[in-house]
Amino acid sequence: MTEQQIHFPIVFHFHQPVDQKVLIYEDVYKKSYMPLIDNIFHFKEIKFTLHFSGNLLKWFLENKPDFIEKIKVMAKRGQIEIIGGGYYEPIFAIIPYRDRIAQMKKLSDLIKKEFGLDVKGAWLSERVWEPNYPSFLHDAGLKYVIVDDNHFRSTGITEKETFYSYITEDEGKTLRVFSINENLRYMAPWKPTYMSIEYLKTTIDKK
Repeated sequence: MTEQQIHFPIVFHFHQPVDQKVLIYEDVYKKSYMPLIDNIFHFKEIKFTLHFSGNLLKWFLENKPDFIEKIKVMAKRGQIEIIGGGYYEPIFAIIPYRDRIAQMKKLSDLIKKEFGLDVKGAWLSERVWEPNYPSFLHDAGLKYVIVDDNHFRSTGITEKETFYSYITEDEGKTLRVFSINENLRYMAPWKPTYMSIEYLKTTIDKK
């Protein structure tokens, strides 16, 4: 019997509020961000995606050169992708169209400048989604976005069907949409690792 494979995209979201205290930055860096990157750095075959809010990325650039250097190495060897979003993590639905574009481009330009990567995907602040989002995301140069799978399920799409990506549009401007699996989003940080592995195995039967 041929062993079946699971194609499982991983996105790590690094965020701290704009007005966060430096002590908190340092504490989370030591407990979370640094150990994660240090460990994955040694496994070149593991490919994954990162997202940084703009203010946190700026703090890394100014204060953690070794951390940034490892990310640059992984970017150069094709191990990682970095996706964009609003620089200051705004709720896009409540800010003007031109400001949405400006915030997206501000973060995309910084990523391009520091890591040499073209930004193709987007993380949405607080994972808020509106039907008119494809227009401004397309105009900001993005090709795809990730959203909570409950947006899919609320339209009648089954869990099995959320394992695939879809193309949506607004005013004729298209965008590919990937879903964030809610089960794994809560299992990974809060449950034993084996539970995430067992869940992934069950998805084979649901395809």
